[in-house]
Amino acid sequence: MRKSFYRVQMEITNIYNPMSRIHIKLPYGISNFEKLVTENYYYVDRTSYIEKIERASEPYIFFLRPRRFGKSLFVSMLKYYYGLEFEDKFEDLFGKYYIGKNPTPKANRFAILYFEFSRIETSTPEKTFAGFLSNVREGVSRFLRTYTDLNTELKKEVLSKTSPHEVLKALFELYDKNNIYILIDEYDHFANEILAFNFEHFSDFVSRNGFVRKFYETIKEATASGIVDRFFATGVTPITLDSLTSGFNIAANLSTHHYFHDMMGFVAEDVKILLSLIAPKLKEHEPVLENLKKWYNGYCFSETVDTKLYNPDMVLYFFKEFAYQNRYPRKLIDINIASDYGKIRRLFNLGTMEHNEFILTTLIKTGRVNGILTEQFSFEKEFTRDDFVSLLFYLGFVTLKDKGVARLEFSVPNYVIKGLYWDFFMASIKERHHFETNDVSDKLEDMAQNNKVAPFVSLIEHALETLSNRDFIQFDEKYIKALFVGFASLSNLYFIKSEVEIEQKYPDIMFLYRPPFFPNYQFLIELKYLKKTDRKKLEQIRRNAIKQLKTYLSFDELKSLKHLKSWLIVFVGEKAAVVEEVLSHPPKIT
Repeated sequence: MRKSFYRVQMEITNIYNPMSRIHIKLPYGISNFEKLVTENYYYVDRTSYIEKIERASEPYIFFLRPRRFGKSLFVSMLKYYYGLEFEDKFEDLFGKYYIGKNPTPKANRFAILYFEFSRIETSTPEKTFAGFLSNVREGVSRFLRTYTDLNTELKKEVLSKTSPHEVLKALFELYDKNNIYILIDEYDHFANEILAFNFEHFSDFVSRNGFVRKFYETIKEATASGIVDRFFATGVTPITLDSLTSGFNIAANLSTHHYFHDMMGFVAEDVKILLSLIAPKLKEHEPVLENLKKWYNGYCFSETVDTKLYNPDMVLYFFKEFAYQNRYPRKLIDINIASDYGKIRRLFNLGTMEHNEFILTTLIKTGRVNGILTEQFSFEKEFTRDDFVSLLFYLGFVTLKDKGVARLEFSVPNYVIKGLYWDFFMASIKERHHFETNDVSDKLEDMAQNNKVAPFVSLIEHALETLSNRDFIQFDEKYIKALFVGFASLSNLYFIKSEVEIEQKYPDIMFLYRPPFFPNYQFLIELKYLKKTDRKKLEQIRRNAIKQLKTYLSFDELKSLKHLKSWLIVFVGEKAAVVEEVLSHPPKIT
């Protein structure tokens, strides 16, 4: 039998000063490849994909992945590998990795023109334009310093142009070699922010005469003349690709190509190796790996692969905390990562709100939704339900689960993302029903420590009372469950499982120990819902549910859980008519 969470956590806690035996530095937040290598940070080798990119037929590539997936580090790696000025550093930077042992003919043969578009103020059209122009000038200025011997006056003339495409054009007219490799990090970051709150400004920027379109048109012209030999750009969504590639329609989007699926992100073996390096004295690694898989794994970006990817930043955050504290982190993701995903919520205002709310509610209730993947968005047509599902896919809020006859099945990739959905759901509940998060935490802790379930159930009742009659038309047991899980998720106290399969049965809700938290009790909860008109069925529903709970409690997996309490809760309308503890066996009479 596998060890309990409790025993594994005790082993972790008893490791004496693991940092004294760790011979690696975790590269959490490090996106500069040279810094990572020269300062001896641990690197999960992805250099073999340099070779794969060169072998691809497409010299001009867009590659998309969700936030915090290693895009900036990958672009930095390309810069140091291909940059002419880094030839003397090749062995130091790449010697111990795959590409250092198998270099390609194009290593250190390009003049790198690098742009990064995440640091742009987007509050007004004027500030957006100024920020874009400033970033373009910065990239061109770096290029001029590194690869040309133009006199100061000529350089000033190039940088004095008043629009981004004019700056580029001036550079291309002066540079007389056909060896430019353009690298763009976060090509869509500023555009996504604008689109989220001002569609009119977005349309202006990417229209036929917009400065963004003209910027890419100028790059296309330079590829035709041979000045620009290769192009690689990263971003999160293809939401601007239709507009941009109308000006640069020779580029290929390889984001869902199976050949490049694992190019960014961690696979299971990467995580296993990292854990063995960080906690070499931990006797049993498997339970920790199981937790990491539930929390951070599950991403699939191609229909034809079986590999699931971990979000690398989330894994590195966990290991960083794990190594320093000898224990699991209190929060499953860094506040900076949560903030990144929080900003994306504004994009949910795109299209028809009714469609979006239906999809979000479906995902909260079932964790799955069907759709056809949109590979390139166009704002000259209606933003459809499939477009919204596809947007969630590129953002990392859903991932490919299965392939149907005509449509794809998408699912929530992991527990952390599921928690973000609960955050969205609870934010919408709070708009209609004000509650204090501290009060919720207090009631959940009272339940956890003292087995007092009724005060927590009262939170659900109060929330239901605020719902309109219209809400009750589509009201069901799954909505009750979503509220119950949503309120519980406001605290980090438990690992919350909903309808997890145990011996081909599906208990409604389980609150299980989540290291480093070990309150007095874990919980198994069966929820039932009746309309007020069906109240006469209450007793029969109660008896059947008790039998159901006792069946669950007979399973070996549940028997092994320490301090497990089981409760039946039956709602009739907005009121909990039954809140009853169910024992696997009647208490002995003494």
